[in-house]
Amino acid sequence: MPAPLELGNSMRRPDRALGWVTLVAVAIAGCSETAQRETATVTEASMTGPATATETATDNLPTTSVGESGDESGGEPAEDPGRVTVHRLNRTEYNNTVRDLLGTSQRPADSFPADDFGLGFDNIADVLSTSPLQAELYERAAEGLITEAMALPITEATLWKFEAEQALASVGQASGDAWNLYSNGEVYATTDIPYTGKYLFRARVWGQQAGPDLPHVNLTVDQVPVFMVDTDAVANGAKIYEIEVDLQAGVHKFAVEFTNDFYDEPNMADRNLLVDWFSVEGPQGLIQGDNEQRTRIMICDPVVDGEENCGRAILRAFVRRAWRRPPTDAEVDELFAFITEAKAAGQDFEAGLRIALQAVLISPYFVFRVELDPDPTGLVPHPIDDHELASRLSYFLWSSMPDADLYAAADQGALQDPEEIEAQALRLLDDPRAAALIDNFAGQWWLIRNVDVAFKDVLLYPQWNDEMKSSMREELRLFAETFFAGERSMLEMLTSTRTFVDERLADHYGLAGDFGPDFVEVDFGAAPFQGILNKAGLMTVLSHADHTSPVKRGKWVLENLLCQVPPPPPPGVDTKLDPIVGKTQREVLEAHREDPNCVGCHIVMDPLGFGLEHYDPLGAWRDDENGLKIDPSGTLPNGTYFADGLAMQTLISAEPDFSKCVARKTFIYALGRGTALADIPYIEAIVAGFESSEYRFSDLVLHLVTSDVFRQRRGDPSQ
Repeated sequence: MPAPLELGNSMRRPDRALGWVTLVAVAIAGCSETAQRETATVTEASMTGPATATETATDNLPTTSVGESGDESGGEPAEDPGRVTVHRLNRTEYNNTVRDLLGTSQRPADSFPADDFGLGFDNIADVLSTSPLQAELYERAAEGLITEAMALPITEATLWKFEAEQALASVGQASGDAWNLYSNGEVYATTDIPYTGKYLFRARVWGQQAGPDLPHVNLTVDQVPVFMVDTDAVANGAKIYEIEVDLQAGVHKFAVEFTNDFYDEPNMADRNLLVDWFSVEGPQGLIQGDNEQRTRIMICDPVVDGEENCGRAILRAFVRRAWRRPPTDAEVDELFAFITEAKAAGQDFEAGLRIALQAVLISPYFVFRVELDPDPTGLVPHPIDDHELASRLSYFLWSSMPDADLYAAADQGALQDPEEIEAQALRLLDDPRAAALIDNFAGQWWLIRNVDVAFKDVLLYPQWNDEMKSSMREELRLFAETFFAGERSMLEMLTSTRTFVDERLADHYGLAGDFGPDFVEVDFGAAPFQGILNKAGLMTVLSHADHTSPVKRGKWVLENLLCQVPPPPPPGVDTKLDPIVGKTQREVLEAHREDPNCVGCHIVMDPLGFGLEHYDPLGAWRDDENGLKIDPSGTLPNGTYFADGLAMQTLISAEPDFSKCVARKTFIYALGRGTALADIPYIEAIVAGFESSEYRFSDLVLHLVTSDVFRQRRGDPSQ
């Protein structure tokens, strides 16, 4: 029998050759000359190690993506939209993309290596490196995804029944039609379970009763007991015991175990367990009907429509969605060759189709968001094509692939029209998938993701537990939703006295009233809380385990609300500032600032953190610090005085730098790159539109996605 054709059997696998380019070769198997040139560019960019994303302020060649620079050269265009390094899908984007492409609930990227961060986000193209290990994981993920997607519907549960006297056993002997476990041991069988699901594990047993106890029976799966009973069954009254178990597809061992042997020789008393049979049946709870994932892929019937016509149609439609652009005829030919090779190896059409579909999912055109330049080294800006623009838009707002409507607009060339881009952006913002902005944009900018990993001294703060984390995280999410999915002015991000609390947070904030487990919107009123900076979750993340950190808090305000980045501490300077008995954190830091090596950074950061010192390491209000009076006054970087944290937030909200920073953070996240000098005219125009639109986030999005910097790119003369 011919050996099965498998993608993983090739000697060109990434773990058997040098680098990612081999995976490309497997996936597109010698595409057209143009595709090969494109592949080489993708490969070169993707094999770089993790970079450190930084924003540049040089006067060299207009910067493209973060961390890039070049020599000055004459004749540069007056406008420079920059360029984005080829962008690997991060783990969130990968999971969301396979969800929308296939309809799967699998999250294969959860097992991928963690993504690198740059500029506060995990979607910065320059730092999204790729390793041979990751390439191997892409292949495994593709196999699992396509196996699930192409599975034929299961209409009936399968029964595996094992006669005990014919099964394997660690001890005992046959006794008629049963197996007698006359000592502690088991009778067992292994079988390959083809589908993940719930299965009924049954056994028919009885005991030879002796001694003070009943025979003890364990039903085990892979050596783990899933059911235990002391059976009173006897030979003429055998009993069937059953348990429903969750099984993953794969080989499993099922056993009936006897664990309390008893033998009294003088009295001829012998306790044994007899097993007639045991069985496994499932999966249970089958829903009759088609496999929707398979139906989505199998758009024609190869028997009716012909294998070649149907195979090419299936591949063309699938590739169009997976690669987020129409495939060329040559690309479809190369993928169809997998079907031809499978049949030549003695397999059928579907076996080859599965391999071809897997190849699609490990192609660089799936794993990366590829944007091409007609002149790869030219500096003249050019519009990105409609399909590239559709991907920019959907991955910005959904962290996922375009949908059918966006593909249709791209196919028609309509996305070159700013009005159509506006209409599509508003439609995407109104879709539930736009929750990705809260999970991924706000989740990283506002540190919502970090709440779960914050560490506190539970001896000092016993209220710190999983329930408190969940409440803090949900408050931040609901607050973010009012801005990123609502129509509120982004200035209220710092001034709003409204928030969302459950009974746990209401007590934490000291709010009076009748609260329950559900979140409700409340107004702090005269209570000293407002805006994002007084949210318990953020204050918790920006604190140490046992004390507050004005430095962490001030640095976050400086970098994330004013977009001013302090220089790193000088080499050799001790940055660990533990509390000192009898002193406030302010006094400790003021003493630290006397060091001339430290004053340059701390004189700007620390006052912003001092304004938040009334909020303890869990963000609750405190009147004093260990019995010492708190001084929350300070100055903004421009020298403006504030009396406390509430006044500080109100002042920052009115600063032009704040609205510019909101726009800049959105720009970085949307494009997956840092800003450069050449971006200043674009950002200024975006900010002007944002300010004229009452600072609504939805309008900021529209001004950004219709700008040339979002819709255009240029080449890289250093290539």
